[in-house]
Amino acid sequence: MQETLDQSTLPGDGGMALESTVYEFARAGSIEGWWWWALLLISTAVVIFGCARFYRRDTAELSRSVGITLIFLRLTIVVALLFFFFDLQRRTQREVLRPSEVVVLVDTSQSMSLAESDTLGSDSRAKRAAEILADHELINRLGQQHRVNVYSFGDAPEPLLLQTNGGNTEGSVQAEDSVDNLAPPRRPSPVAVTGMILLGLAFVLSLSSLLVGGLSAPTPDSQTGGGREGLGWLLGATAVTMCVGILMCGFAYSSSTTRSFASLVGFADDELSQQDDAEGSESGDDAEPAQPPIKVLNWEEAIAASASQSRIGDAISNVLASHDPTTLAGIVLMTDGQNNGGSNVASAMALAKRGEVSVYPVGLGSSEPPTNVRVVDLDAPKRVYPNDKFAVSAVLQATGGDSLKIQVQLLDGLDSTTTDGNASGALPTEVVDSQSVTLSGDGSLVGIKFEMEPESVGRRRLAIRILPVEKDQNQKDDVSDARYEVVARKLRVLTIAGGPTREYRFVRNLLHREKSIRLDTWLQTGQPGMSQDADQLLTEFPATPAELFEYDAIAMFDPDWTQIPAASIDLLDRWLASQSGGLIIVGGPVYHPRWLRLRTDPRVARIASFFPVTFSSRGLMMGSGREGGETAWPLEFTPEARRAEFLWVTDDPATSFEAWDSFGGVYDYVGVKAAKPIAKVYAYFSDPTTRISDSLPVYMASQFYGAGRVFFQGSGEMWRMRRESDAYFDSYYTKLIRWVSEGRLLRDSNRGLLLVDTPRAMVGDTITVRAVLTDEQFEPLTLPEVKAKLITPKGVEDVRLTPVEGESRPGIYSGRFVVRTDGNHELRLTLGDALNEEVFRQNVQVRLPTVELERPRRNDEDLDSLARTTGGKYWKVDADASGQTLAEDIVSTIRPQPQITILPGTPDAIFTERRNAMLLWLIASALTMEWVIRRLHRLA
Repeated sequence: MQETLDQSTLPGDGGMALESTVYEFARAGSIEGWWWWALLLISTAVVIFGCARFYRRDTAELSRSVGITLIFLRLTIVVALLFFFFDLQRRTQREVLRPSEVVVLVDTSQSMSLAESDTLGSDSRAKRAAEILADHELINRLGQQHRVNVYSFGDAPEPLLLQTNGGNTEGSVQAEDSVDNLAPPRRPSPVAVTGMILLGLAFVLSLSSLLVGGLSAPTPDSQTGGGREGLGWLLGATAVTMCVGILMCGFAYSSSTTRSFASLVGFADDELSQQDDAEGSESGDDAEPAQPPIKVLNWEEAIAASASQSRIGDAISNVLASHDPTTLAGIVLMTDGQNNGGSNVASAMALAKRGEVSVYPVGLGSSEPPTNVRVVDLDAPKRVYPNDKFAVSAVLQATGGDSLKIQVQLLDGLDSTTTDGNASGALPTEVVDSQSVTLSGDGSLVGIKFEMEPESVGRRRLAIRILPVEKDQNQKDDVSDARYEVVARKLRVLTIAGGPTREYRFVRNLLHREKSIRLDTWLQTGQPGMSQDADQLLTEFPATPAELFEYDAIAMFDPDWTQIPAASIDLLDRWLASQSGGLIIVGGPVYHPRWLRLRTDPRVARIASFFPVTFSSRGLMMGSGREGGETAWPLEFTPEARRAEFLWVTDDPATSFEAWDSFGGVYDYVGVKAAKPIAKVYAYFSDPTTRISDSLPVYMASQFYGAGRVFFQGSGEMWRMRRESDAYFDSYYTKLIRWVSEGRLLRDSNRGLLLVDTPRAMVGDTITVRAVLTDEQFEPLTLPEVKAKLITPKGVEDVRLTPVEGESRPGIYSGRFVVRTDGNHELRLTLGDALNEEVFRQNVQVRLPTVELERPRRNDEDLDSLARTTGGKYWKVDADASGQTLAEDIVSTIRPQPQITILPGTPDAIFTERRNAMLLWLIASALTMEWVIRRLHRLA
């Protein structure tokens, strides 16, 4: 037997739970086999037959009514015992109805910013997706039959939840609340009251029977029962009313387990029920509330095409892992189908097929690639010198199938950007140079280079612009700009060498030839009168701040640290930390091990702090490096190295690392234990036999040291690159010197400096900012935070900088920001008031990854295969396709897939206890009445 009690909503799941009360005989479920049932029925029949026959014989001399009454009472006892045997139980079971689900995945990779067709003025693919979601109410229509979750996906490992709706969760909760609020107050049970009335009537009838039996004189008919026939029927009425009354009271008492018997018959307040209600209310208050639905207000902003990759496989796999496939009716995938990151779509397809989840791709864009030309990248130096020619290079790309002949212009002018960034979009207007370039329409990259010779000093801005091309679908990417500064002073460099190594001599000669560098050198083993190519020869380390602070960079080649006094070591620390100096340390086999042996020398700790790596403290035998190796090992570069411009020995990063691979590698290295936590590692010595604690020895690494930079190189063997090309060696050290001294060159004020960890980045990269600041008295700044402004092509953003935790020197701040659009980004930090305003600047050139735009056409083959394999359907959304028809077709195709789960619950112990009490009450009452009747009629 089943009785519906309550309906509720599952929190956080949106499912409906229907509660019902079930009565069942527990013993009946444990009896297996027809023979047991046959034996039970035969035994019951024999017992009933025996009782009837025994009483018929025992009451043969009594009236017929008395015999029937005694048989009724004995059969009532047998039936009660049968109830005991079959163990009638009550439990509350829940039928959980989980609604059908549909997940909508929307691609937000940069290829979605392309036009959906080759027609001029056509909308982008992302805008078409927004129209389908919003204008044609696809989500609302699906929400009428399913619970809908909308995710965006791009280059992140997991999709981002944008909106949830459907499933009738809110309405169900409101309905439940309204039912609870209208619940009637507790009243006496009509069944229990009727039972009590019948028991009262049975009591009256029993007294009447005793009175009639006592007053009636014995007659001859009484021996045969005829004279007391009326008394027998009176006793029978008493037995029936008593048994029925007990059954009604017992039924009401056992079924209403939250109420006392006194409250059921109206004799007392319902204290037990009120207590249970209070406890239920408290537990309901403690329950976690259902999460409110998420709503998107502007779909074009929510699914803006900015991601550098399209991870279709990862998105589908994450949805399958986070949603129940039994209720997931389908996945609607809105994309152009170009998967270029993360896991393979085939693996996600197999998971969907195994889980019987259909994928319904909606192909956006055109099967033919749209015509588009764009400036992929722009490379220009940040600081140049007057009358010193420098190169401006750009990378161009065209898609659309046909070759295009385009005109490219180089623009230059003063930088008119204000502090608040209001003029950040004003490009220079002066055309410096122009070139004609032919681009193939297959998406291949073409480089172009211009040369400039600045004359005036100051901050300037240049741009590469492609003149308008017919059918170009996106003219916003036809221009790219960059800021640079023309400075007059030369770079001051000091080289220090423990001996005249090849590395030192080649670097010294290179820097001496460079017109933009003034070179001083100190050869620690040099003799007086020795001739060297340098502007000034030193015989000792600069002893005063005035002498040392003139230098922008110091390059040390296996230096003899013991020749540098402790006071000069402290002075070097000040130069690095507060004056933004750049230090290059090249390890060597002669003097590097010597300073490590000076365990008690107070200089050792300070010298070790300069290095971005740590060294073994267990002597030279453990991790002491390699000297005089017989085999050259190539450097194993890290991902961080790919973004380090000083390692780009050619104009292109890819060919640069091909050049690094071709030069043969290095033979030796100084022993390194590990990189410091704050260091960046660029390369490892790749010999697998040199591993220490499962890590290769660090060969190239850098760290910030206060406001300065320190670069470490494991051995002086970069001169071997000259066997491939002198240009490789010259480019490496020239860029490295400028990179470590960047803090000095970029000092816009004597109150500090502003640094970024990389001046070039991809869209989506995180840029780390570091600032070393002082107040007007040139004491370290102690503000809890400072705010900088990031001027982007799309507007101005705030960047929050806070003091660096764990930094022993005050006044050092750090922060970070994520670049979300391509083009030139300028970071500006302003200190002081309007009269004494100090402005710090840093530029970051951001480009789009080419992988997203190399294949701009819609991938119909893969999307159709995905739909067929998983049992879904593929819709091609061409430019003339109706969004309304598409939305209707999607809604009608995806069938609801709700899931019903029955939770049986546990037997009600209180019901069992009260049921037993009722049955015992009934048996005891029937036995008592039978005994009384038999005594009145003088039966044994």
